[in-house]
Amino acid sequence: MPIPLRLRIALLGLVASHACCTWLGWELRDRSADLAAIRVQATQETGRADTAIAARQQDQTNAQAGAQAESQHLALQSVRTQQFTTLQQDIDTHAKDTGRDRGDADAEFVRIWREANAGHPLRP
Repeated sequence: MPIPLRLRIALLGLVASHACCTWLGWELRDRSADLAAIRVQATQETGRADTAIAARQQDQTNAQAGAQAESQHLALQSVRTQQFTTLQQDIDTHAKDTGRDRGDADAEFVRIWREANAGHPLRP
């Protein structure tokens, strides 16, 4: 085989090899970019999921705190209602006592009611 033909074949092989290496390099670069994009997307989705979970947990905590506060409020309201009922009964009993009139009993009720609303302890 003549030398110029061998050089042409070698040159053709070299060009083909160079083209294959270039194509492979581009493919690897594209796949690396795709993998990086997938990793970024997965990280973002994980972050969004974590944020959603934290928000749900916070909502649940807030709901529990609200329910507990409402329960305490209702319990306090029940105690106050019971105190006022007892006070009204005491005042009615006072009004029926001889020597006292209903006006004094009403005034005493107003005084006791104001003390209870102001948060001062009730005297027996």
